[in-house]
Amino acid sequence: MDELKKEKTQFGERSTHPSYGMLAFSRRSGGKNTLFGSSIEHNNVIALTLRHGEITRGLNSDWYYGDKVIAEVEMSYAQFAEAITSMNMGSGVPVTIRWTEKDGRMPECNFINKREQFKDEFSEKMNKANLEMKSLITDVEELFSGKKNISQADRKNILSKLFSIQAEVSGNAKFAYECFNEQMDKTVMEAKGEIEAFCQNKINSITQAALVEQANNIKCLENPVNIDMD
Repeated sequence: MDELKKEKTQFGERSTHPSYGMLAFSRRSGGKNTLFGSSIEHNNVIALTLRHGEITRGLNSDWYYGDKVIAEVEMSYAQFAEAITSMNMGSGVPVTIRWTEKDGRMPECNFINKREQFKDEFSEKMNKANLEMKSLITDVEELFSGKKNISQADRKNILSKLFSIQAEVSGNAKFAYECFNEQMDKTVMEAKGEIEAFCQNKINSITQAALVEQANNIKCLENPVNIDMD
């Protein structure tokens, strides 16, 4: 079935089709925005908006327009850079869905403090190791008070628990420490991107204000480019 629809307008022939779409990126600033997959709150974000598209043919030219919004997402500057430079990488890059044609406005994204998250996970591991040590101490006390001779099975049981505690304290704790450092490096990079975006926006606003204030002086400047129309 042909889904292409055409109609005459005062500007030309307007065509629509379910496959037509318009994609736009924009910068947004203000407030504290929590983003999925980001460990800091953001004042500056990149927004991606997907709309239904249409085309008008008139004056021997094509004119493209966006209609109703299909979906809108926001991402940090770091996520945006990763998205456009990392092709064919897994499921993609985390973004925060703000609005969809089907569901409307989405609930605000929850913020996860990565430092607190690592602290809780590390405390959980240490508590587990502590419980195992207490259990081992109880077993050894009962063994020493109730038996004169320690059997081979008792020795194996004690050694097994000691090895388990050692693995929990040394191996898992070291792994958690390395993951923590990796996350902190990522957080620092996100913070740098936020600072750079803030500085760039501030420079742009100062420049625009200066151009407005000095508009008359700028008009009097000699044109630095000579264009010969002959």
